[in-house]
Amino acid sequence: MLTINKNQFKKIKDFIFKNGRLLERQIFSFFFENGRKDDVIKALVAYQNQDGGFGNGIEPDILCPDSSAIGAETAMYILDLLEYVDNEITDRLYNWVIKEQNKEGYIEHPPKNMYNYPFQEWWNRPDDLRIFALSGFLRKWGLGDVVFFKKVKLFYTNSSLPKEFEMYDYPYFMYLKYLGENKKEKEMLQHIISQFPRIFEKNKEHYPLIGRHWYHALDNVDKKTLEKEAEYFFNGLKEDGGLKIVYEELPWWRPIWTLDGLIILKKIGLVNL
Repeated sequence: MLTINKNQFKKIKDFIFKNGRLLERQIFSFFFENGRKDDVIKALVAYQNQDGGFGNGIEPDILCPDSSAIGAETAMYILDLLEYVDNEITDRLYNWVIKEQNKEGYIEHPPKNMYNYPFQEWWNRPDDLRIFALSGFLRKWGLGDVVFFKKVKLFYTNSSLPKEFEMYDYPYFMYLKYLGENKKEKEMLQHIISQFPRIFEKNKEHYPLIGRHWYHALDNVDKKTLEKEAEYFFNGLKEDGGLKIVYEELPWWRPIWTLDGLIILKKIGLVNL
């Protein structure tokens, strides 16, 4: 059990409130100060568009107002942490995902107006795999219909999976964990799990397991791995209360990753506040 004393906790809170958005401040208040879930939802829906999707910088490296698949996943991650599913927000988001899914099974990227707003260069690349993460959330929540999942499965079947999985290949894992059915898919899931030690060690400065990318694997690792990853996160907390991150040129991720890790450590009972 890791212990964060009162002084360190205050530094973390101050860092998140000084450097985070209203969304992060409300999430912190809900999880650590008896704040109201409704207040988090009010901050979250500010990023939701009329079409039901999410944009407007909810993923802070793509500031286009348009709805996008990564915007949807970011919102789903927060809704998942809050256990706030099967409601008007998720219904509207689900309808957006269904509408945007093309006949090949994925969602087109980039959004139409992306180039009119600031964005990080990697968002120039295809984002086809995002549908695996979205479908994983929907299946986990008990949402979605046969036609939607059938098209996702077709896209998965037609995809060329890597031999070695990397940090941002987690959508494959989400798909296989929540939707994998046949023997071949179950074997591929175990193949990915067998690569966890390499993935986590290679990307330890991303805190993959104690963060939004691989937290779905928390119940697929042993206690020793959990404790190792939690300790690495804990040791990454700096004097100013924020987490040391690999993307020094993107400081807006520090309060987000700091908050992500604290929430996950609290959920799995590995931190004493």
